[in-house]
Amino acid sequence: MAQSLGVDLTSKRKRKRSDYPYHEDYRTRWNDNDMFHHINNPVYGVLIDSIINSYLITKCGYSTAESKYIGLVANTYCDYFGSAQYPGMLDIGLRVVKMGKSSVMYEVGIFQEGSEQVKAVGGFIQIWVERATNKVTDEGVPAWIKEPLQRLLKGGEQDPDRSKL
Repeated sequence: MAQSLGVDLTSKRKRKRSDYPYHEDYRTRWNDNDMFHHINNPVYGVLIDSIINSYLITKCGYSTAESKYIGLVANTYCDYFGSAQYPGMLDIGLRVVKMGKSSVMYEVGIFQEGSEQVKAVGGFIQIWVERATNKVTDEGVPAWIKEPLQRLLKGGEQDPDRSKL
């Protein structure tokens, strides 16, 4: 039975690595730190953007330079629950919360190696448009993007495992 992963702060604070179907590692760098000796907040935004685009490029065949369709960011957020720092490794997890006709809502969980507590949960909503016009098409999210993203639906209302309920 699939579990629903709420998007409220209490639910996000309880995220586990297993809540995310896709993961990438990130080795922190000295310049990631702020004056308080933890990862500077804008770095989290870069990590969120990086894992989403990495998945789109490597798993969906998306080309930021040549694809006919592009995903425009319509909304971003990041909630912080603990400090990550240099030196160290971060485990970045990705899931799709919801897919609409033309939009995708992504969620990213950030964990520090050696700690089970989620450090931050963030993400964004992307609207897929035709590059030439910046307008949503009748097709919406292109099928060649949508199909690989469906593998990341976990705990959302369209999670394939939820159909077994």
